[in-house]
Amino acid sequence: MKKLFNLTTDPVDMNRFGTREKLLSLMDGFDGVELLCYEPEPRNLIPEDRVIGLHMCYFPYWIDFWKGDEQALLREFGSLEECEKYYGGTTQDAIVNRFRKDLEYAKQYKAEYVIFHVSEASIYESFTRKYKYTDEEVVDAACEVLNEIFDREDGKIALLVENLWLSGFTFTDPEITKRLLDGISYPKKGLLLDTGHLMHTNTNLRTQEEGVKYINEMLDLHEDIASAIRGVHLHQSLTGEYAEKKMAEPPSLNIPFKERNLQSFYHALSVDKHEPFTCAGVRELIERIAPEYLTFEFLSQDASDLREKLLLQNQYI
Repeated sequence: MKKLFNLTTDPVDMNRFGTREKLLSLMDGFDGVELLCYEPEPRNLIPEDRVIGLHMCYFPYWIDFWKGDEQALLREFGSLEECEKYYGGTTQDAIVNRFRKDLEYAKQYKAEYVIFHVSEASIYESFTRKYKYTDEEVVDAACEVLNEIFDREDGKIALLVENLWLSGFTFTDPEITKRLLDGISYPKKGLLLDTGHLMHTNTNLRTQEEGVKYINEMLDLHEDIASAIRGVHLHQSLTGEYAEKKMAEPPSLNIPFKERNLQSFYHALSVDKHEPFTCAGVRELIERIAPEYLTFEFLSQDASDLREKLLLQNQYI
């Protein structure tokens, strides 16, 4: 099992470290990092041989664009110009090319795998969790996109699909999980189980111990295909009460798209806090799954905060 932590090329993230040596000191005890590339990293702080995985970009709302539903896009974005800026184009190629760019980043770093989120929600749906598209529809659309993105690939890099708590792949229904795996033509594929995202599918959870129990219950449901889990994002957040409140009383979203989009972003951060998973049963959970890749995936304020969280999580592994 390779042990990693998450990192991005965002300048704010990179500025925390200052030098390659400072970043390398943080990697002590880790095999490397799982990287999200917003843009090329000009200072070359990240050694290419320490990038084990690469997280592809994520469009929370995309199926209406993929289907060419202009009226739905106008309702969401307010104008087609705003829509074009969001996706980087006006046709399906905009999405396909953006993800192929991530594949190029992965090859540049010689990453062993890439991660793709399988979910869909408009801004309003992200608050209410009442969705236009069913899990089946989201999974089928994601398979269509992935099959086009990976049709040129030679099979050297692994594709891992990640669960979220929105419509799509949630790791709560084995039939949906099987449908997703069966629908992806690319042979070198597997699952990336995100523990925090799975916890968000049950807003009744109030303790980390309840979270461990719930994750084990979902693993029990997936017993026949649990071996497809090749990676784990390890973190937790107990935000069920907050989520329930927002579902019952979503905010007024009668504001310009940029403001609504920012509101949705902060809502996602309030749900998905990415904190260390520090209770009895976490080590046993990881031993049960036995992933090839274990990523400590945290939100942090600075390099010191990240180091403290990595050390804390390590104590429970």
